[in-house]
Amino acid sequence: MGEFGGLPEGPVTIMFTDIEGSTALRTTLGDAEVDALLLRHDDVVREQIEANQGQDQKAALGDGFLAVFVSTRRALACAIGIQKALDTFNRARSGPPLNVRIGLNTGEVAWQDGQLSGEAVHAAARVCGAASGRQILVSDVTRQLAGTVPDVTFRDAGEFELKGFPQPWRLWDVVWVRETSPVPEQVFVGREHELALLRAKLDAALEGRGGLVLVGGEPGVGKTTLVKQLIAEAEHRGAFAVFGRCYESEGTVPFSPFVEMLEQALSIMPPDIVREDLGDDAPEVARLVPELRRRFPDIGAPLELPPEQQRRFMFNAVGSFVGRGSARFPLMLVMDDVHWADEPTLLLIEHMAALMPNMRVLGVGTYRDVELEVSRPLASALERMVRARQVDRISLKRFDEGTVAKMLQALAGQPPP
Repeated sequence: MGEFGGLPEGPVTIMFTDIEGSTALRTTLGDAEVDALLLRHDDVVREQIEANQGQDQKAALGDGFLAVFVSTRRALACAIGIQKALDTFNRARSGPPLNVRIGLNTGEVAWQDGQLSGEAVHAAARVCGAASGRQILVSDVTRQLAGTVPDVTFRDAGEFELKGFPQPWRLWDVVWVRETSPVPEQVFVGREHELALLRAKLDAALEGRGGLVLVGGEPGVGKTTLVKQLIAEAEHRGAFAVFGRCYESEGTVPFSPFVEMLEQALSIMPPDIVREDLGDDAPEVARLVPELRRRFPDIGAPLELPPEQQRRFMFNAVGSFVGRGSARFPLMLVMDDVHWADEPTLLLIEHMAALMPNMRVLGVGTYRDVELEVSRPLASALERMVRARQVDRISLKRFDEGTVAKMLQALAGQPPP
């Protein structure tokens, strides 16, 4: 088998990247700041190319990159990794964002005067040029060769006239989801065992064996800190995490944690993806979130049924919607202050808990176990779920003196006085 520049003969996937508005950035920020930004950009892109076993050909370009991959799937993973990393970087700084467009194409390549050449390379550059900042466009041949890729959704972007090519090209937009929770840069001491239990549940959920975990403890014991750590790790592993809360006051929105989780998904996910996953269940799910009708005027009226049938119909619709969503991306559904949940909300949680073992869904709820009175709805709901083996519980206790000393030492970098 012959080789070109270390690549085997045959089709390869070519990735072009380009910084959107680099000249305008220099005008706005000045050369010194932009040069520093570009160094960071280069580090991010090179790190992803190396992690996905690509060959970096940046030397031939200016601000952008050209990389070649034997594996189409690794090329896609590289492009998504670049966009996620730059999105996290942009949100951590002030000033104009550093937006990058990326284009992928697959085909035969050749080497000419030490540089890649061939029609496939030129097409990849044109595909990149058709993209906008923060977007990944791929050719139809790249999408077909990639096949069904776990956690990757392709959206038809339409036909494009690419300069130098007589026929229009069908291009596809690669949907990627931002990581909303950067990994906490904080001392994490004394919860290693509990975090290991949660990681095991996350591992299972990513493999399609989801479940519900409730983390209990008194106020201020660190339930939220523990769950935030897991959210960050889940997102870095490709999961889509959404958050909702239960409220103590009367008159709150029914099913409030599910309403907030869906509203958050609407603010992050492309609308057409949400509408596709809603499918024929949209009228029932819209009972929970009336905002859906404003976003999607095509949603019809729900069926008029007796109250008990109506609730079951709606619960089934929500379960189907979540199931379709988890087929795209693993989901982490986080519900805070479950001890304040009303009975209808708890019934929906129970319904979802029964479905999660067959989905890529990890449900995590926090609750104050010191307030778990027999009279509260959670007590009886917990009893039912434990009896049906639909929930795992983790109880957090206050740190003992030894653990507090370890935390102080880790924070200070030296033993406490």
